[in-house]
Amino acid sequence: MNAKFDAPCRFYVSGNCREGDQCKYSHDTSNIEKVSLIRDEKGKLKKNNDYQSQDRKMIRGRGRGRGQTDRYQDDEQTKDNNKIDKNERVEFNQRQQQSKNSYEKKGFQRQVQQKEGNEDRQIKQKFNRNIDQQEDQNQQPAYKERNNVNSERWQRNQEKDYGDDQQQFRQNIRGRGRGRERGRGGRENTFTRRDYIQDEDKEKDRGNQSEQQIETVSIAKRVKINEIQVKKRAQVLNLEQKKNIDNLIQIAGYNFQFLGILKSDSIDFYQILFKRCGIEIIDEEKKVTISHLDKQFISAFIQEHSNNEYTLVIQFQKEEESFKNLLIFYNVFQQQLPQIISDISMKEIVYTNFENGLLYTFCKDGLIRIFQQNEMGQFKYIQHYNVEQSMESVIKVGSNYLIGMRSGQLYLFNGIIITEIPYKFTQKCTQMIIDFNRVILKMDDEDQTSIYILSQKLEIIGPIYNGEKVICLELIKSYESDKLFILGLSNSVEVYTEIDNKLYLINAILNQKFMQMKKIEITNENMVTQKFIVGEYDGELKIFSVVPDQ
Repeated sequence: MNAKFDAPCRFYVSGNCREGDQCKYSHDTSNIEKVSLIRDEKGKLKKNNDYQSQDRKMIRGRGRGRGQTDRYQDDEQTKDNNKIDKNERVEFNQRQQQSKNSYEKKGFQRQVQQKEGNEDRQIKQKFNRNIDQQEDQNQQPAYKERNNVNSERWQRNQEKDYGDDQQQFRQNIRGRGRGRERGRGGRENTFTRRDYIQDEDKEKDRGNQSEQQIETVSIAKRVKINEIQVKKRAQVLNLEQKKNIDNLIQIAGYNFQFLGILKSDSIDFYQILFKRCGIEIIDEEKKVTISHLDKQFISAFIQEHSNNEYTLVIQFQKEEESFKNLLIFYNVFQQQLPQIISDISMKEIVYTNFENGLLYTFCKDGLIRIFQQNEMGQFKYIQHYNVEQSMESVIKVGSNYLIGMRSGQLYLFNGIIITEIPYKFTQKCTQMIIDFNRVILKMDDEDQTSIYILSQKLEIIGPIYNGEKVICLELIKSYESDKLFILGLSNSVEVYTEIDNKLYLINAILNQKFMQMKKIEITNENMVTQKFIVGEYDGELKIFSVVPDQ
């Protein structure tokens, strides 16, 4: 081959050189690398290296740049360097991965330690919070001091847990400061230690925040308790009159300007008008008496009707007999002769109600007996219902009768069906008072009394009072429209006010005892109302006026 130039023939490389052996350029392809083709993302063919672009420069032979052999040597050297760099990168990646794994492992350990510390702290906080709650209930004045003791105990535990680490941290800080003065020595674990220090500071901050939160909650509790401020009153009831009444049995109640006082063989009605200074509330000259000397009175029920008529039913028994009978005045202030129903029950009659010519009687033998009045005014038995338990108290609420049993159960009776209220008390219901759309229930056992509220939705609320046994209970509104609960105890009369379904004591009359109480409310033509409480013990009647709050 008569080649004049060492440069390779580009036509021969492409496979179409027309000169053949007479070509001036070299046809030697031993030093020419083959070019491989690959497809790109769009499917087009492209070269796998940049050899062709370099080849063109060499094939054109313009004399610029280095020779072909030097370029090949540089390529080989580059390949070797790439191999070395690749190995170094692998080793570098391995070292980096090891460092990352080590950091993640340490981070996981710190998270575990932090989680354990949080759990311990939560246990301590819960323990301290329980102590705070107990101390708040037992001794509220000493609460703040005890809470500080708990805070100091918590701080001592924190210092005990982290004391060693904090001491080591301070030593490292001092050593680091001296290292800066001398140079950059001792900086190998700076980042790791800094992370640990930051975590430690965070834990300390969280601990301080938790303690502050506990203190804040404690203060909030004290504020919440102090939100309800009950004002003690120097006087709520003022004694107006005393009167001894022989053979007094029951204060029947105040109706139609008359206060009914039941005695053993008669009932007295005292007319009480709007009181003025110097006028006695109970005046013998304004008294009407209904007496039956051959009968022994037990109890009386006065019922007001919509047509301004008042029905009086007196339970009595004859001497040497145990049968209970009823003496009925269906319009007591106009009717002169009563009707009598004999031999109703061997047990005491708890409650009676006369309505639409029907008389309902509720007896302690568990029977509800119904009597119908004929045209002659006489009453005849027509029907009965059996609740199969002893009744303690009954009251008419709307169109239903609420029945309290000795067993602690409550029933509703609508005149046809008896329905049990799904709530059973451990005490028996001895008294019921209607208060607008709810009923106040007094539940007694041998030693204690609990007072509950029965809502219009038949929900039991309370107890709003639970304590010393209450002998008698009365509810009256003050002149400030506060609900006053008057509780007659064994040796005192206590006055409570109701706030958020709870009773708070505002006044007490010591060395005073009542066996029964009734309220009196008198309104004049100008719609001014006077309020009184009538109480009785051992035949002595006392009348107290309700004093406005000054």
